Amino acid sequence: MNRSIIVESERRRVFYGASLSDKAQIYYEECLAMTRAEQTNKLQEIRTSIDGKVKAYNDAYQTKKYDEASKIDAEITDAINEYTGIVRDMCFEECKASGNPMLTAVRLLSYVTIGVKDTLEGESKTPVRQVIEKERQIDLLKLHKYCEGIGEDHNWLYMVEKFNMLLTAQKAVDLGIDPKGISDSYAMSEIAKGFDLGKNPASKTNILKTLRKIVSAMLGEEYANKVTSHDVNFLLSVYSRKNRKALTVTCANHKYMRGYVMEICHRVVTDKKYEVDYKKLR
Repeated sequence: MNRSIIVESERRRVFYGASLSDKAQIYYEECLAMTRAEQTNKLQEIRTSIDGKVKAYNDAYQTKKYDEASKIDAEITDAINEYTGIVRDMCFEECKASGNPMLTAVRLLSYVTIGVKDTLEGESKTPVRQVIEKERQIDLLKLHKYCEGIGEDHNWLYMVEKFNMLLTAQKAVDLGIDPKGISDSYAMSEIAKGFDLGKNPASKTNILKTLRKIVSAMLGEEYANKVTSHDVNFLLSVYSRKNRKALTVTCANHKYMRGYVMEICHRVVTDKKYEVDYKKLR
């Protein structure tokens, strides 16, 4: 096998954070040799296959051949994962080829893949499966690893982690909880732990300054200056949610936090406006 393919396959193994099965290894090696046109043709091939499997699944389920339906369901899942992997790699390559992967990813925000949805139909409420398109937000951490570093300052990743911990500690203070336990037990990288974001970076008076510092590390000073109090309010609105446990609040993990900051960057770059969703009169 070509040495460059072996090296790239190993890089992808590390990128995805797990050892690859023989099937996945073959898939990645095939992807490396694909042109964009070949990838597009492969996607069409997989989509046609999934459409056929969904029809077979519906037939099996509706005739109560549940074991057969379960087997087909697993095949559909594998095919969707393969489809999504190709779409993601095409997106990552587009970002990488642009010369500024972070800015391109922030502009795009997401890529379109496919999934399945079951709806209940008829008086018997029989589940009928169909293929749907769905958007998936670009994972900046994976893109960072794929490109071997993105952003104006590659430390943006650790800055977001540290900011996340500080916001969690501040949330504890807001709820009358001693934040020391959070500081001592919070899960983050050693580099992030030692990262200095300034004095009281998560306080209500300094949070805008901290957010601008992070956006500057991701996109540059030009965009950081466009961050406003509205972006802070958005972050604080989505950052935490009610836990199922009584009197408990769940704060964002690092993946969600990166996604929220990416959305803020997307608003800044595209000059879009925030929206509020609520139940409206019919």
